[in-house]
Amino acid sequence: MSRFTQAAATMHTLSLAAMEEASRLGVHDADIDHLLLALTLDADTGGQVLRRSGVHLDAARIAVEAQHTAQLRAVGVDAPALGTGRIVFHETEGYDWTDRALAVLRAATSGGRQGDSAAVLRALVAEPSGLIVAVLHRLGVSGTEITAQLDEVEAAARSAQDRSEGSGITASRSMFVPAAMADVWALVSAGDRLPEWEQSVESVVAGSDDGPWEAFAPATAPDGRPLGRKPAFHRLRVTRSAREESPQVSWRFEYSDAPDANPRTLALALEPAAGGTQLRATLTWETKPRGPLRRALRAPLLPLLRGLVFIQLVQVESGISRVFR
Repeated sequence: MSRFTQAAATMHTLSLAAMEEASRLGVHDADIDHLLLALTLDADTGGQVLRRSGVHLDAARIAVEAQHTAQLRAVGVDAPALGTGRIVFHETEGYDWTDRALAVLRAATSGGRQGDSAAVLRALVAEPSGLIVAVLHRLGVSGTEITAQLDEVEAAARSAQDRSEGSGITASRSMFVPAAMADVWALVSAGDRLPEWEQSVESVVAGSDDGPWEAFAPATAPDGRPLGRKPAFHRLRVTRSAREESPQVSWRFEYSDAPDANPRTLALALEPAAGGTQLRATLTWETKPRGPLRRALRAPLLPLLRGLVFIQLVQVESGISRVFR
């Protein structure tokens, strides 16, 4: 989706929801607080970050009303609450944005910003009146925390986009492991336990707990057949990045003696499930730039290559599950 198309789609969706929220209160000027309420319904990054922070529609409505009441009382006005009516936007007309809401929307599309919901949320947090930051504070979250979460989510999205643009071959698979999440995490996050479940690793040289590790590929298959592996593909360099609070772990496998070989990355995300652990695995073979002829020859093989990656994911699932069965 182009930047213009994305911005137009976001603005339309947020405008509709914000003006519906304004119509509940009998006003026709949609302001930045109505824009915040609209974002709580957003399916994209802005809404996801808000909801992950506990900012849901009903709670945000209450916080907005409380903040307006507090501001009026601060200047000696004890106005009754407007109450909550039904949405009548579709039955009425004459709605428009306030100047400061328009300024936020312009900020979300300027300076290289994409105009998506994440950009709108960033602009709301930075809005100079401080209304949105005050509302968020009532909900137990700071503007700084929201910005940090946006940074985190967008960095992950850029990383995924970079892998895609690098013509990597990727597949994902959801898995169920019949063990407690703590036990699964202890297995899949430890370098010295890779040989227990990762079929490409037969042994790991003891080293730092944080890696990187030197590992060696198996010379024989589980049934004892020799694999006939080339010497350059016997030694691996294994690195790890992990976030225990999620919990998520990503393993990167490179052949130390074959620098032109394609690296492989395996990302694992865990969450508790009834009777065990739900695990989302994403395997990516990072292909390197090739000439036009090589790219043309590779294109017809992509379905087969993706199928092979999926088979490797099935083997990952079997290896992890087998430890606990």
